[in-house]
Amino acid sequence: MSGGQDFDIWDIWLPDVANGPEKGHVLCALEDIGDGKGLEFTFGTEKEPFEFFVYRRKNEVFAYQNACPHMYVPLNLKEGVFTEKSGQYFLCNFHGALFQIDDGKCMAGPCRGRSLRSVAVGIEDGKVIVL
Repeated sequence: MSGGQDFDIWDIWLPDVANGPEKGHVLCALEDIGDGKGLEFTFGTEKEPFEFFVYRRKNEVFAYQNACPHMYVPLNLKEGVFTEKSGQYFLCNFHGALFQIDDGKCMAGPCRGRSLRSVAVGIEDGKVIVL
């Protein structure tokens, strides 16, 4: 199995989310996500939705809860667009915070030093799956 994020402890395991998918659940094919783009997913309940995105960089994927740790608003304004123009950082379009793609750490903005919450996903046989 391959992926992108290399964490010993994930922040969020989707099987633990209310109405979340089981381990091994296929979220999408890797090719469904354009290189340098993200795909959004929602699980949970109507009252408490859990929204996250999977971002693709070549043959790696990185998944995070779609919530800036500053005010918990979604990072993106446009569907699938999560980075600033250079593609080097995720951008919170509301407050201008910049986050490293590899680990979600905020490098600039009102939440400097905090991090996005990582979601446990990986790649298996060309598909993005729940870990």
